[in-house]
Amino acid sequence: MDTPDNVVDPSFYGSFTESEPTCMMHHQRPKKMVAFEGALTGRRFLGCPMQQDECVNCGVVEWVDGPCPEILQRCLARIWDMYHDQNFGRVKDKQAHDKEVGKLKKEIDFLSNNYN
Repeated sequence: MDTPDNVVDPSFYGSFTESEPTCMMHHQRPKKMVAFEGALTGRRFLGCPMQQDECVNCGVVEWVDGPCPEILQRCLARIWDMYHDQNFGRVKDKQAHDKEVGKLKKEIDFLSNNYN
């Protein structure tokens, strides 16, 4: 499974040392991570220690927490959908605003040239 977006949790951080799970490709000890988006939010996992930009990331080595109840997963997914919808709306509003500002600047330049 691909590594989900994740966040540092000070109470669950660092290299995993209890047993010997390793990532498949790099054979290194996995890092402790906490999922931070979608239905997996808050779920702890052991993930490949290699950064995505360095090379290929193996993804999730092993889940520490079991899956959340189905209703919680649906609620989390819906909340993240609402968050992304809000951000998309803001981007569209900014694009419309920038377009209007561009029109007004052209009109000011036109009026300024006519005034001279």
